[in-house]
Amino acid sequence: MRYVIKGLGVVVVLALLLVLGAWLFLSSSLFATPRAAIVENVLSNKLGQTVKIDDDVRVSIGRVLEVEASGLSLPSTTMPDEELARIDILSFEVPANSLWKGQLTLGNLQIDGVHMRLLTDQDGMTSWKSTKPPTDKDEQAASPAASSVGDILEDRRLHLSNVTILYQNALNGLEFDLQMGDLNLIRADAGAPAALAGSGILNGEAFDLTGTFPRDEPFQATLGFEHLSITANQVAGTEGLEVAMSAEIVELGQLLDTFALNRVLEGSGALSANFKSAGGVTRLDDLDVQVDLDTGQSLQLTGQLGELGNPSDVSLTTRIRLYPEGAEPAPAQSRYDLKLVAVDMVMDSVPGQVPQRQMVIETNGFTLDTSGEGPPPVQFSDVSRTPDGALRVGNVNLRIGPPSDPFIILNGSVEDALRLDGVSADGFLEIPASSLIAPELLGPDDPLGTFSGEFHLDGNIQSLSLTNLDGQTDGTDLWDLNVQGTVENVLKFHNLDLGIDISVPSGADLLAALSLEPVDTGRSALSVRLASEGPDWNADANIALAESNLRLTADLDDATNDPVLRGKIESDLIQIAQIRGIVQTVAQFRRLGTGNAEEEALVETEGSEESGALRDVTLKPLGRSILLSGMDMDIDIDLRHIEGAKGVSSLQSEVTLIENELRAGPLAFEYGGAKFDVNGFMDLSGEARLLTLSGTASGWQLDDILGNLDFKKGASGTIWTDFDVTGGTDSVKDFVASMSGNATVSMRNGSIETQLLDIAGLGVLPWVFSKDKKKVAPIVCLRAPLVLSNGTISTKQTTVETDQVQVVVFGNVDLGNKVLDLNIQPRRIGKPLSRSPWPVTATGALADPKIKVKDGPKKLKRSDGADKMPAKRKLCVPDILQLQ
Repeated sequence: MRYVIKGLGVVVVLALLLVLGAWLFLSSSLFATPRAAIVENVLSNKLGQTVKIDDDVRVSIGRVLEVEASGLSLPSTTMPDEELARIDILSFEVPANSLWKGQLTLGNLQIDGVHMRLLTDQDGMTSWKSTKPPTDKDEQAASPAASSVGDILEDRRLHLSNVTILYQNALNGLEFDLQMGDLNLIRADAGAPAALAGSGILNGEAFDLTGTFPRDEPFQATLGFEHLSITANQVAGTEGLEVAMSAEIVELGQLLDTFALNRVLEGSGALSANFKSAGGVTRLDDLDVQVDLDTGQSLQLTGQLGELGNPSDVSLTTRIRLYPEGAEPAPAQSRYDLKLVAVDMVMDSVPGQVPQRQMVIETNGFTLDTSGEGPPPVQFSDVSRTPDGALRVGNVNLRIGPPSDPFIILNGSVEDALRLDGVSADGFLEIPASSLIAPELLGPDDPLGTFSGEFHLDGNIQSLSLTNLDGQTDGTDLWDLNVQGTVENVLKFHNLDLGIDISVPSGADLLAALSLEPVDTGRSALSVRLASEGPDWNADANIALAESNLRLTADLDDATNDPVLRGKIESDLIQIAQIRGIVQTVAQFRRLGTGNAEEEALVETEGSEESGALRDVTLKPLGRSILLSGMDMDIDIDLRHIEGAKGVSSLQSEVTLIENELRAGPLAFEYGGAKFDVNGFMDLSGEARLLTLSGTASGWQLDDILGNLDFKKGASGTIWTDFDVTGGTDSVKDFVASMSGNATVSMRNGSIETQLLDIAGLGVLPWVFSKDKKKVAPIVCLRAPLVLSNGTISTKQTTVETDQVQVVVFGNVDLGNKVLDLNIQPRRIGKPLSRSPWPVTATGALADPKIKVKDGPKKLKRSDGADKMPAKRKLCVPDILQLQ
């Protein structure tokens, strides 16, 4: 018994020594180092990261072991000079019975003072990369299909305090500074859902975080800022993990603040999408983004991003509006009024299939609609945040036009995408050359070839400079166009320096290619130098047409309230035949786009598939637009040498435009013995566009006029006239057909072949026109006061006199319908009350009138009884009006 008692005593002593040793090992500072080493080893193996404990690990023994560690740190395995994380105090509870069962169950986990630095350097290396190779068990545990989030969170209580996390990415410039005072995850009992609650500050913006994580059921979490709310709801019954995400943006500015971007946009918006992860594939589907800016612009984005990281699995529809619905700008007639209204893009990429795309650019002057197979209209990459808070897009590719053959290709970058500032891009341009003249000529086989070139863009949405422009026409022998230069602000066409050279070997071939009537102008060339600096504009142009040449110079100071374009048109040699060719060529070009409605509808229907890319065109092409709309003008004309069949002359004049009044003249010149002094006036304020011409002309030769009209019978005389007439300006024909006003035509010392008198029935009695019938009858004078009204010329006192007879003509000529109705009554000079021996009527078509000789009318009487001629009668005034 004594030995038994002694043995029991030894056991008790040993037990006490073991308990004392365990207590000393778990709590005594003497064993702090081995305790810390054991915990470091366990945590390092579990996390795959090296864990160091700089202070102490203390364990309180009881039914529940209370463990507390302080001074934990996780050095980065990939960045030796950086510390991944530091934890001030970590404490938790371990039930003693779980240890006897070989299980490690943590409870009441509390962490105070968490400081993390998540860094990515320029090479893409991250500070949190693990050195522990993953195992199949790890991958299964990490798979969303293996367990729900509620299953992962086993603890009944998790409390974090004083958490700071700094995320910095040198590749994309993103930076997030997260500070949380408290974060609690509490489960009331083992079967209850875990409730998450916390608050903090992200990049200076306060937020609240709430969530519910039931075991084996979908979770829900909400991140709420003052003007921004983000919600994530797990979708039940799906393979893997599927989360429906949505965001309500009350103030867009707060979202920018949260991402540490400059607050340059204000507005509201909403976002929704479905995040899916299964079988190692992550997708983002059912994307719907709507953003409305306070300034009226809006963005709508719908579709699927598909498998993340796979560019061949993207289907998106984008709608960008620059103006609110119903507040679009008025249709543009001039390029100065041109504004971008909306941009629509559709990208549809399905793995294994050819990508489809569409792009519609809508302006208030035209709509460009292109679709087909090819790459997306916009591609961008290398998106980052700059140190000063801008959103940078390092690589942008923009393709405008048909997918397989775009009009414009831009490759560049944008330093501040939200402000559209810091744009730098190299561009390539290739367009049908006919679009410079008339959009209706666009087609698969453009006779004018293509216009292509290169350029560079720099600037922002307010001022975009175009430099290194070098373009030329290709694929045609009809003409050669070259353009070089720069434009400091291409959006407003300010501060430019452009050189334009055009060469046309044959004007007739060019017009024929445009389906116009050929005009034989021969070889022609145009050289233009256009420059501006601030409000000062200068233009120099040289036109060469065969032997003729013109030089145009113009200057404009646009800084004044009433800018005036001042310039000069001068020439050392102009041939009248070439002037005629220029006028005829211009008349042909005016026919472009002026077909009748039925023809235009037919062209639009038949050509819609081939040339339907451009539609809703109200903007006149550059080649036909009026660049000086709303600008006053003062132009001098000096043609020093006008050469023609009748000799050489010169011309000087002045053209002015003041507000809506266009004036030309006095225009004075001589040619072939004729003198002209003309003034012109046009009121541009209304839609009528009426031209008024007034002035005098003298020295015209009647035989020249009849010869130009291919009139075979001869007549001669020197004619002069004064006139004041108004008519439409659509064409010469329109002017003649609508002409109104008055004119007086006079002639003296003329003659007429007697055959003409015989044709008219006036030569049957030779004495009527001359004492002796000869081949030519003299015309002493002619005076024709005319009244014009809408193209109809009326006269009551037109008088022609020979040395024997006075002929009075009355009636009208309708120039529009080309018909006439005239009465011609000859009487002996000084015998107005006698009967007319052979009165004549001329009626019918102007080209082939019917001449009829009637019996003489009765004798005439004056209503006032006057019956005596004055002692000195006036020439070419009806004698009956001269009676006393």
